[in-house]
Amino acid sequence: MLCNQCVVGEVCRCRSAWLVSDAELSNPEFIRDVRAFAHALGVAPDAWRDYLSNLYRDYPGAILMRAGVEIFLDMSEFERPNIHSWFDHFCCAPCPDHVTPYLRQEAWERGRVLATILRARFPEKAAFWGLAGLADNDNRPRR
Repeated sequence: MLCNQCVVGEVCRCRSAWLVSDAELSNPEFIRDVRAFAHALGVAPDAWRDYLSNLYRDYPGAILMRAGVEIFLDMSEFERPNIHSWFDHFCCAPCPDHVTPYLRQEAWERGRVLATILRARFPEKAAFWGLAGLADNDNRPRR
């Protein structure tokens, strides 16, 4: 539901989500948390593309780059042959505890789009992605 000030523009400027950063994509704990959350959603590999498209389409807010500029996500990242295999591996299989998860460089944009959409639609669940092992008083930048 949009606030009264945003009804005209059909996008709520009061609601926004940050684009997933390179630092987050290179953080194994962030990748582990994204994968665990995606797995818990229970979406089938061949349904992920439509699921993400629907989540993004129905998001009433804006996706912002770090400079605060609105950006539109490139959903063509999911228009690849056999993309369901990537979804099967990344979103539908739990990451074993003894494995250090990572995204291959060629899959970074795919992972960025997926994680950004999930973070936008489920902000409460995503608030702690990648923060495992950090002390509460750790002042290092998180993004």
